Amino acid sequence: PAPPAGTPALSATAAPAPASSVTPSTPLSRAPLAPVTQPAPGNGTAEERAAVETVFRTYLRAVADGDFATACALNAPETNQRLLDELARRGTPAPTCETAIATLYAGSGVAQGAATIADTLSVERVDVDGDAATVAWSVEVSGRRPVVTNALRRVDGQWRLLPTPDPTG
Repeated sequence: PAPPAGTPALSATAAPAPASSVTPSTPLSRAPLAPVTQPAPGNGTAEERAAVETVFRTYLRAVADGDFATACALNAPETNQRLLDELARRGTPAPTCETAIATLYAGSGVAQGAATIADTLSVERVDVDGDAATVAWSVEVSGRRPVVTNALRRVDGQWRLLPTPDPTG
């Protein structure tokens, strides 16, 4: 199945190539990435924008590498809950966020799409306003480069990804 709308940052994987099964124990992760030192333009201090962009890029790399524990740790609590709720609604409940992501990406081709995103994304803009932030980013998809926006919020002093809005309402 495709990842639910609440899964951050993967909405640009419209037609990923097939991939093999990915499990949460895959020890390939390069996350966390080195901190971003030259953040994308936007509002907020360069330091805050860099922190937001680092979390965003680390999340994408973790998903691409099958390091679902890191990916889940970088989600806000409501993001992980929405993922679990969506899988339960689909009839494939999962006990943890890590298991949920592994279930979604196993053999579905989304893992390859996530790797392509992590390897080729361009962060266009990062805006920080207090404890809220947005990252506008793009990757090439079918010859186009649509801009996608993901929201983050500060949770216990750390930036965490919020659920992606459901485009179907």
